[in-house]
Amino acid sequence: MRRALAAAAVLALAVSGCGGGGKEPAANGPVEITIWHGQEDASAKSIEKLVAQFNQSHPDIKVDTESGGATADGMLPKITAALTSDAYPDIAYLYGSWAPNIARNPKTADLTEFVQDPAIKWQDFWASEREAITVNGKVIGFPAVVDNMVVLYNKKVLAKAGLKPPGPDWTWDDFRAMAKQSTDAKAGVFGATWPISGGEEAVWGLWPMVWQAGGDILTPDHKKAAFNSPQGQQALDRLRGMAVDDKSLYLDSSPAEKGQKLFESGRLAMFMSGPWVLPDLQAAKVDYGVSPLPGTNGNHETISGPDNWVVFQHDERRVKAAATFLAWLTSAEQQLVWMSDTGSLPIRESITKLSGYQDYLKKYPGIDVISANLANAKRVRPPTTRYPRVSAFVAEGIAQALLGKSDAKTALDEAAKKADAALAVPGS
Repeated sequence: MRRALAAAAVLALAVSGCGGGGKEPAANGPVEITIWHGQEDASAKSIEKLVAQFNQSHPDIKVDTESGGATADGMLPKITAALTSDAYPDIAYLYGSWAPNIARNPKTADLTEFVQDPAIKWQDFWASEREAITVNGKVIGFPAVVDNMVVLYNKKVLAKAGLKPPGPDWTWDDFRAMAKQSTDAKAGVFGATWPISGGEEAVWGLWPMVWQAGGDILTPDHKKAAFNSPQGQQALDRLRGMAVDDKSLYLDSSPAEKGQKLFESGRLAMFMSGPWVLPDLQAAKVDYGVSPLPGTNGNHETISGPDNWVVFQHDERRVKAAATFLAWLTSAEQQLVWMSDTGSLPIRESITKLSGYQDYLKKYPGIDVISANLANAKRVRPPTTRYPRVSAFVAEGIAQALLGKSDAKTALDEAAKKADAALAVPGS
């Protein structure tokens, strides 16, 4: 596991002069740390702006920002490779589901004692966020983002198809019917889209469908796949029918998420996504609406993905500097800036009490619906180090089914065999 803060100094000699980790400062000089933020577009600009503000107000610490050479989706393999050498950052943006995996590395810091400082106001973070950043009782960083999945709909595209916006009690059958009716092949308009690029985004939308029907991703002991249950097969079969039979799904094979561009340009009726896309929709002047996910028997359960700023050890000064920076970055005042720039949801309860919060709600129409939808986020992805591999196998199966190369049962059964083999490896 990870070493305590006081023990981090033993790594100091190993990191001098390393590109990814920066240079070890003189004992009486400013502490230099590097953050791999993995952000793009408005989010990248916002984090860089905030870092500049921190550097100006904290002369004893200098934070350098880098993308890490990867987007957030590709950060885990990038960090894993970097940690085999000394060219790793002090802070990296990592999905919450990756915490069990990254926490096993001895270079991951332990901030448990640091966050107990009353000034941090640790309990102000939502419980799901604190859970996502804590592994076996050890805090490995700070919460970065909390979100959930909703359906964004293009009002003009639905109206042109003679459809009303989805109501509060809509179902997945309604979703399929609306997608089919709003598809116009000649005009290049699709009802909805689904990623098939092989990343987590391909499976993220499947899990709520499975959960709503009473299924799950893995067995309770996390030793076997459960996603190839009748509930999983029914969910994927519905999507396959939309893609193969109805031809209402645009299959997005681009890591750059072309589906979002289609939605912005009026060629997509419905788009399953989250609060992070609202700034783009605002910039594109899309006339959009927001709805919770379709439901199953009245259950509109969604999925939430708390993401983390994870801290890595170089020496004690740098770990403390990284923690100090993150305490500042995740404070209510700085987070309101981040939220206003990016459309992200509040990661602290106290943010909703700030005077500028109402202006934030007005800036992003529909953000109030997404915030309220956190109540429908009842489960998290399995906290196992093997989850990324399981996700990749399922993503491959989804692609095979939606491309018409496999039926839903075969695709999920094949993914389950691979997942079971991965889960059987000791230490998972």
